Amino acid sequence: MQPLVDVMLKVLNLFYAIGFHNYGIAIILLTVAVKMALYPLTLQSTQQMAAMQKIQPKFEELKTKHKDKPEKFQKEVMDLYKEHGVNPLGGCLPILLQIPIFIALFMALTAPGFKETLAASGSSAAFLWMKNISLKDPLYIMPILIALTTYWSQKTMPGGSGNDQTKQIMVIMPFFIGFISLEFAAGVQIYWVTQNLLTVLQQVYIVSKKGKV
Repeated sequence: MQPLVDVMLKVLNLFYAIGFHNYGIAIILLTVAVKMALYPLTLQSTQQMAAMQKIQPKFEELKTKHKDKPEKFQKEVMDLYKEHGVNPLGGCLPILLQIPIFIALFMALTAPGFKETLAASGSSAAFLWMKNISLKDPLYIMPILIALTTYWSQKTMPGGSGNDQTKQIMVIMPFFIGFISLEFAAGVQIYWVTQNLLTVLQQVYIVSKKGKV
């Protein structure tokens, strides 16, 4: 993981150089670059989620029809996926690819050497009301924004309303994510909020403009 952290620091410093010499802006630019690079996968993922939502009634029919025949159920489900060109794991790839990026950024922003760099850079370490983005948000506004934007990004997903169980998860998950982010470095929180907002924009664009989901 350390090589990835080193690369993350170099990329972050590159965006720092072109981002008005401010690390908060550098993180936003980094997030935009990552989302743009992953857009083809996001498009495919959103289309797969829409396809899964479309065949959900047929899936439930098969589940009821073969509730005592699990092998028959599995076979017909696979046939259903094949018929509609659905990959049940197709919606997960962008998320999986973002996990190492998030971990690398987390480790980079909390590394002692980078903290010293921020401490010596003065105003370059500040962003909005946060005086040092290697420390947690003192007003806890960012965790609240993380929770709200997480909920919003879920709502814009194809089939985002879902069934009752899905709706319960959609309410609980943002609170949980907001809670675990309370102690994160503000820089990580900036990345998370920006990533959620860009996800919303991409999903809205794909659903409304592409006409393929």
